[in-house]
Amino acid sequence: MVGLLGAFALLLAGAGVGKFRRPGSAGRAIAAAKIPGGRLLARPPVVRLTGAVELLIGGYVIGWGGPVSAALLAVSYGLLTAIAWRMVRVAPGQDCGCFGRSAEPITRWHLAVDGAGVPVGAAAVLWPQPSVASAVSGQGTQGVAVAVLTILLAWLCFVLMTALPDLLDLRTKVTTVR
Repeated sequence: MVGLLGAFALLLAGAGVGKFRRPGSAGRAIAAAKIPGGRLLARPPVVRLTGAVELLIGGYVIGWGGPVSAALLAVSYGLLTAIAWRMVRVAPGQDCGCFGRSAEPITRWHLAVDGAGVPVGAAAVLWPQPSVASAVSGQGTQGVAVAVLTILLAWLCFVLMTALPDLLDLRTKVTTVR
């Protein structure tokens, strides 16, 4: 369980860094979603603040663990799921801007990954987990394996959100050309 929690924390923290460094693409995504208060939320200082909060929550889960950090993670992914759902409905194919780049179209894969973060965080509230750092430190080979698998899972979730939609689109284009 701690590996799943850690993977979603790393993904959230990575998205936070991207929004903090390059708020423009996330701001455009928020504007395209036409959510209430979107004009304010799309402003670069607000996007940067959101990115900083995501980074802090991810760091809190990784560094301290416990039910409070898990609840914050679940709420964060709940909000991200709601925004992704809105974007899929209102602005399909719009760049989500989650990781600070402008080539990340919102898709159902994105929605699925965000949605999966909610029950992982909620489960860790019900069954509190230690911090990822404490779970891997002092565990020798097993700790290294947990750390590597946690990072791998976070990367796979990132790929599902960013690269897989492009690969599937390319496959469709190649199939129709034949």
